[in-house]
Amino acid sequence: EDAFNLVDGECFFNCETDKPLITVSNSAKKGMCLDDTTFQFCSDKIPHIWPNTKEPLTSLRLFSSWQTFWPDDNREEAWSHLVSNVKSNGMTVLVGTQITCNETADDQDWKQVLELLQKLGPDHIMGVAIGNELELLWQKSYASKECIDNMWDGGYFWEKTVSRIGDLDNLGSDYSKLPVTSVFGGAILGAEPFINTHQARVTTYLKNATNLYGSRWAFSLNVYPYLDPNVHLDPHSAHKCDESIKQATCLNKPDCLTTTILRVMRGKMKALTGNTDDIFWVGETGWSSPMASTLNTPVRNCPDFSSIQTFEMNYETFLEWDLTVGKDGSIKGPDHIFYFTMRDSSNFGFEEHFGLVGKCEDTKCKLQNGNSTSTNDGDDDWDRIVV
Repeated sequence: EDAFNLVDGECFFNCETDKPLITVSNSAKKGMCLDDTTFQFCSDKIPHIWPNTKEPLTSLRLFSSWQTFWPDDNREEAWSHLVSNVKSNGMTVLVGTQITCNETADDQDWKQVLELLQKLGPDHIMGVAIGNELELLWQKSYASKECIDNMWDGGYFWEKTVSRIGDLDNLGSDYSKLPVTSVFGGAILGAEPFINTHQARVTTYLKNATNLYGSRWAFSLNVYPYLDPNVHLDPHSAHKCDESIKQATCLNKPDCLTTTILRVMRGKMKALTGNTDDIFWVGETGWSSPMASTLNTPVRNCPDFSSIQTFEMNYETFLEWDLTVGKDGSIKGPDHIFYFTMRDSSNFGFEEHFGLVGKCEDTKCKLQNGNSTSTNDGDDDWDRIVV
């Protein structure tokens, strides 16, 4: 069947493309996030190959075992597709569990996570992530002041972290060796070493976590140059942003936006623990084309920023990147990085287009010869950056 490959007697999805295939560097340290669209509606079409390459996909990031508002009737089938893909293709999974203002929902999610962890087995689990970008929870309309106070100063987040890891360890000795983490976003970098206000006591949380779990604790950071508040339009231009595109998509120079953020993060980790080699994962990075409705910086007015050409340049550069963050190698790059994402999806109801495939029914990759011819006016600076 088109867009499927046979592996050990089972068919797994691989989108079709007419473009030359991209070479992947350090593929064992790169994985893909499982978006809500794919997980809920077409779990039988989780890719087993990086789109537009021949390189096997070796790791996945799962945000939750199953969203609490999805129909539970579909959960077991989706899990079956996921577990089959992971085991047949030798993948590992970073499994997430939610932390919200609803303790009942959190506990139900965790109960299902424990089930899924046992279906996957410890050999196919990269780690367990407790909460995602909780430093931003106070900004959400549904998060009351009471919830935020309880989350941080009331100890809810920390107590759930300890409890979840205790449950994980009780599954057996192989599970008790798995790395554990909580994934944060770039907002935590706004203070030394991390933000530590009543709205988000990240420094206190991470200090407690590293003190209790030592080298087992992994630092995790989502990095989105696409959504970075520092990207801007070119001087004296209302719709061009060539300089921001170069800074946001490059990875082969120390002053690229992503490599700069990762070096800063390493420095802050060292300030907290004194170590230069703590586990460091990038939980998400990616690009949207067409423009994501969540993009709210001045480059909304720059058509090139969310063009398919820039999308392609960012993805190709990501695949070819060797994960170094500086010229001399004195600062260690990330130990693992996840690309967001497989298919276009929504974010709290807002439309985004970060997917390497459009919809569930699409057999073709988003990147095709017909849609990715550069439209730049001959500016050499636009040439694709090759690592």
